[in-house]
Amino acid sequence: MTLADVAKRAGVSPSTVSRVVNQNGYVSEEVAERVRRAVAELDYRPNVVARSFRSKTTMTIGVVVSEITNVYFMEALRGIEEILSPEGYLMLIASSSSVVAKELQYCMEFDRRRVDGIILASAGSLAEDLTNVFRGRSPVVLIDRIVEGAEFDCVLDDNDEGVRMLVDYLVSEGHQDFGIVSGPMRITAGRERTAAFERHLARYGFSVPPEWKWIGDAFSVEYGQAAGEMIARLRERPSTVFCANNVLTAGLLLAFQRHGVRVPDDISVVSYGALENGELFSPTITQIEQPARQTGRVAAARLLQRMRHSRDPFEVVRMTPRLSLGGSVRSLKRYHNLPE
Repeated sequence: MTLADVAKRAGVSPSTVSRVVNQNGYVSEEVAERVRRAVAELDYRPNVVARSFRSKTTMTIGVVVSEITNVYFMEALRGIEEILSPEGYLMLIASSSSVVAKELQYCMEFDRRRVDGIILASAGSLAEDLTNVFRGRSPVVLIDRIVEGAEFDCVLDDNDEGVRMLVDYLVSEGHQDFGIVSGPMRITAGRERTAAFERHLARYGFSVPPEWKWIGDAFSVEYGQAAGEMIARLRERPSTVFCANNVLTAGLLLAFQRHGVRVPDDISVVSYGALENGELFSPTITQIEQPARQTGRVAAARLLQRMRHSRDPFEVVRMTPRLSLGGSVRSLKRYHNLPE
């Protein structure tokens, strides 16, 4: 069935059918209803490829995340879809599994397919590699991670504020001995959260000893478990461990459970990022809750704006997280003569 067939059935011109199908231009509700009825009766399906050639758009957006099973990215995708779907865009989603080569391959494939824009949570690609892949053809908005030197918009957490809230709370509960488990410093989450943790501890005169820093090569359950194994075997442990993301926290807790390390009786744990099904953990984890869904919405809106006004200055937008108190921090106030 063609557009002309629909026009004949509805008793209107082909241009009127086009306006109704593409939601472009005014058509009275009575005429629009006749067209929609004819479309349904004839099972008319527009030729998207042909329309793309004419409009020079594909109405598709590529989204590449570093780990699609992470609840943060699930929520971010939900927010992206909420903005793009009403605008008629189809999302093509890929997960790089934190492999840079895989990420670049997906970005290249999306660019070859002439998607109208790309939203990327980078696993650590270099700016020159991404610039070479896109060559200015596809507008790009980054989420969660900045790529240093890349001229792209970015929407991510105010990591400094999130970490500050955690440190203030830990110190108020009497903690003075701290450890940190983080992923690679080439990724914004690792670099900014680790630096912020040490910076805000320094405000109180505290620091993290080198032997209590566990910096892995990936934000993974596996590295969280490896760090948890090492901490469990220590003769002298920190009173609390800060995990720089939710996946590391999950791995750490698995290792502690296996070794009989009790949280918070033996060691306190705090997480930057909410654990999937976190309410099922006992005790629940004190954590920074990231505005992932809103981050996705803002990133999608920014991409649409970039697609329409490509010469606007690039922006970095910081989203405000919030502190959620659980039962994973033991109060040490009485040990340091602090007011209860």
